Amino acid sequence: MMKSEYERDGCYLVKAALSASEVSSLVDATAQFGDEANNYGVRNLMQQVPVVRELAFTEPLLSIAREILGEVARPVRSVFFDKVPGANWNVPWHQDTSIVLQARHDVPGFGPWSEKQGIVHAEPPEAYLANMLTLRLHLDPANRESGVLRVVPSTHREGRIPSQEIMQIVARSDVLECNAEPGDLLLMSPLLFHSSRKAISPTHRRIIHIEYAVMTLPPPLQWFES
Repeated sequence: MMKSEYERDGCYLVKAALSASEVSSLVDATAQFGDEANNYGVRNLMQQVPVVRELAFTEPLLSIAREILGEVARPVRSVFFDKVPGANWNVPWHQDTSIVLQARHDVPGFGPWSEKQGIVHAEPPEAYLANMLTLRLHLDPANRESGVLRVVPSTHREGRIPSQEIMQIVARSDVLECNAEPGDLLLMSPLLFHSSRKAISPTHRRIIHIEYAVMTLPPPLQWFES
């Protein structure tokens, strides 16, 4: 059921994927970032927090990713997000269309290129995005008060869409708010239209965001965190 609903909607919520004690351990492990997390997220989280890397390569996350993508799925990117009073931002409707790489090499089909916090990003051919999965692990309640993620179900089937056309599709579509509790895990296609508003009562809305992939990159390109 999980895979069929994910393929239909581009998202699926697994309730209580982690226990309260496991969530508490992750809260403690990410507390080190403080204000750094307030600057729109901490990148390459698996490299900075060993417990997050262990989480990404073990149950239940790895088995969920492999059920959706196949047995060769592996984590390739991780980010820590937190919405607090000092970093309470509005995220417009978009798709996640870039991947992170160890270095820039001009390979046909990859680009445009950019760099964020010293990390190389590129837009790959659409097939790479269609064969990726984002897992969003909630460390705090996600609801309208905390600036919950909003999605338009099934829009991942549209493929990669020019940004100016996304709002036109959203305007005539139903929007789903992805409410969640600590320990819940949201599965999402990078190509699914998604956004979030500012939190009404910002305290914390901590998310561990891990992306999985199955496709091999053409040499000499390498995934940044695999």
